[in-house]
Amino acid sequence: MDTPTVDQLPEEYSWLFGTAALIIWAAVAIIFLIAYIQIIRKAGYSGWWVLVGIVPLLNIVMFLVFAFSTWPVTRERDALRAQAGYSGTYPPG
Repeated sequence: MDTPTVDQLPEEYSWLFGTAALIIWAAVAIIFLIAYIQIIRKAGYSGWWVLVGIVPLLNIVMFLVFAFSTWPVTRERDALRAQAGYSGTYPPG
């Protein structure tokens, strides 16, 4: 029976470590993708805007647009407050 030496282990099992690393990377990427989609949806945009992150340079421009524009959720909140006569004080009145 031929026992593998320490020098042979990395060569024989490198596919296992590579596959495990690929699975872990894919799981982390999917978790982050879901988190990014949820953040963008909470801001009031479509979750499909996450795909802009793949395009070089456009992702920087869109990041700045998202950061400095008025979000749809904010516009909706302000419209509802104006409609209800929200004064900004508690208790209302």
